Amino acid sequence: MAPRRQERNEDMSSLTCFVNIDTLTSTPHDFHLVANREEQLEIAKRLNLLFVKGVDAQLHLEKNGLIALTGRIKANIAQECVRTLVPVTQYLDINVNEFFYLASEEDKKELDLDELETAEPLEGHVLDLGEVVIQLISLNLNPYPVAPESEPIEYHDENNSSSPFDVLKKKE
Repeated sequence: MAPRRQERNEDMSSLTCFVNIDTLTSTPHDFHLVANREEQLEIAKRLNLLFVKGVDAQLHLEKNGLIALTGRIKANIAQECVRTLVPVTQYLDINVNEFFYLASEEDKKELDLDELETAEPLEGHVLDLGEVVIQLISLNLNPYPVAPESEPIEYHDENNSSSPFDVLKKKE
């Protein structure tokens, strides 16, 4: 099964690969997504990163009750240090193990509660693998990137307090 790549409009993610899940079977289908330069720039802008390079996703998709997406995503990214604003690079190597189910009532009845808790509902019959890749990159970013050479900022007021909250305590 070949992924279907479409021209993007304003409502689409920067990396798209639509799969009609009605065509899936228990036989795994392999997908290889590589973001081009334009897509990398759009992902960086969307995720507020300095740059994104080398986005490479090797994915396997199959339908066996649940829709299972497994594989690996690799990417190089750079974020600003929260202390100094210098670039902090990070190599992401993400193991993909995601599960989806159709959100219709009749499809939900076929699944047990454990499956419903571990899977995400899927509206419609199309899964955008590119959007899943972008979301997983976002979830794996360091929320507080710090440059290795940066030092924590020490706070001391005129009374040698070591916490900015001590000033608030004194006002009570």
